[in-house]
Amino acid sequence: KELTFRTSKSSGAGGQHVNKVETRVELLFDVNASEILDGMEKNLVWQNLANRINGEGILLLANDSERSQLRNKKLVIKRFNQLMQIALTPKITLLPSLR
Repeated sequence: KELTFRTSKSSGAGGQHVNKVETRVELLFDVNASEILDGMEKNLVWQNLANRINGEGILLLANDSERSQLRNKKLVIKRFNQLMQIALTPKITLLPSLR
């Protein structure tokens, strides 16, 4: 529900197929408008994925490695889940006396 997808034609090698079929998939996730993340989780996502979030607060991921739109969509969702898991995992810092 919170993920939006856009498709476009892939660039690069692939022959005539590339020029006719929209196989590139972009995943868009509005961090600020998310209803599944609480305030602390949104802050963690902003801190840990800031380089992937645009000025409007949209996390954007894209995949065009496969010739199939469905396969690219599955791969970009998998990458999104991996990034969110990493971003939302608390970082443990040791106190100087415990190092």
